[in-house]
Amino acid sequence: MTDRPASGSDAKGNVAADDWDITNESALATIQMSVQPVHLHSVTGVSTAKEAWDALKNIFEARNNARLLQLMHELRNLKKGGDENIIKYTSHAKGIRQELAMLGNQVDENTLVLQVLSGLHAEYDMIRTVLENMEGKRNLADVSAKLLTVQQRGSNGRSSSTTGVKSQAFAASAFKKPRDKKSIVSYYCDKKGHM
Repeated sequence: MTDRPASGSDAKGNVAADDWDITNESALATIQMSVQPVHLHSVTGVSTAKEAWDALKNIFEARNNARLLQLMHELRNLKKGGDENIIKYTSHAKGIRQELAMLGNQVDENTLVLQVLSGLHAEYDMIRTVLENMEGKRNLADVSAKLLTVQQRGSNGRSSSTTGVKSQAFAASAFKKPRDKKSIVSYYCDKKGHM
């Protein structure tokens, strides 16, 4: 909204000033009715809609700056949780990037990929090294696919090693069963009862 026009000595100037007053009162009332109670004190002590708008702008810019700092910190310290899968981990990183973009702070894809890689566990060390030393720009979709392959191989290895351990334990317990020595046939003499 512009500044109030000066009321002049002619009728045209007075009409413009009266129109501005009506518009200002309407806009100020709309702002005052639309804000949350916590912000009401900021818009009731002013006389124009522009002053109310500027007061709200200052409040929300300060809040946006605080959120921007929080998101930047969160991205810098991004770590993959122990049981978190790659898809959820990279989606979280993309969400932070989108929020930063809405606040006017663009994070390029290459920087995002490097942050994602830096937050991985030791089981991803080899692929991380390869991807970090890759020439050119990195694409999060391609990197996610490669990391997902490593994750799947790791989970398959854990499940097959668990199965292998179970079968080895079963086989070991089968040999520990007590045997009746009298029923065992000797390999050399083909007689029962001695070994």
